[in-house]
Amino acid sequence: MAATTKLSLGVQYLLWGTKSSLSISARPTTPLLQFSRWFVQSSSKFPTPPKRPANAYIRYVNQKMPTVRSQNPAGPKQIVRICASLWKQLSDTEKQPYVNDAAVEREKYKSEYEDFKSDFTIEEWGEYQDSRRQKRRKLKNRRRREELQQLGKPKLPAHGYGLFVKEMLSGSSGNMAEQMKDMKGQWNNLPEAEKQKYMSEASKAKEKYEREMQVWEKKMEDEGRPELVRGYRPQKTTTKKKKPKKKTIATKVVRKTAATAKLAAKKKPGTLSSAKWP
Repeated sequence: MAATTKLSLGVQYLLWGTKSSLSISARPTTPLLQFSRWFVQSSSKFPTPPKRPANAYIRYVNQKMPTVRSQNPAGPKQIVRICASLWKQLSDTEKQPYVNDAAVEREKYKSEYEDFKSDFTIEEWGEYQDSRRQKRRKLKNRRRREELQQLGKPKLPAHGYGLFVKEMLSGSSGNMAEQMKDMKGQWNNLPEAEKQKYMSEASKAKEKYEREMQVWEKKMEDEGRPELVRGYRPQKTTTKKKKPKKKTIATKVVRKTAATAKLAAKKKPGTLSSAKWP
């Protein structure tokens, strides 16, 4: 990567993995790609890409938020709404400096991203894109779980074996993997009468869960969230395509006769020429 990049303090903390032993003046000046190959999180084998710059509106909100927060002791959402209303009241001339700064940062980001991308081979770039899609999928699933938790969705209860493991692990310490192996054997060797106790408790919890889910799903339908209900299928709005009419023998004969007549009209007298199709 040819160009050097100044890292923000937050990105620098992320790459170094510490927040106490680093000062702003001691910030490394090596290129982002080379620097990030050594100081990335251990969960990823790929370098950290350049950070996408904020647009004009976000730049204005970040600049205006401290002033609005000092004048309006409200929550974060309310402060953002106030900043959004102030942005709408600005004229095009007042918005232009933020638009220009965002355009400059966007061009700089494009150059850095091209340098970042050029360091990969085709195979590495494919693996990198796959890892990005997997991370986005995990993030989407996590946000969905958090949303369902905020909406009060009942938690799926454990089955019989899960209740047995929970009881055995309560208050225990040591290697969890070894304990799980031992518990699997203990569960298999457990008498049926003992297993039935856990299975009965799990069955009661499942019945309670079903009752709570019915109430919760009814609430979601009333609040206009039917997509969260089990078995929901969205209505198809696409129109059916008309099937083309089947060609009959009579239609084929008529078309063949018309094509022959057309070719005969184009043929010059006294010459032998074959049919030419477009």
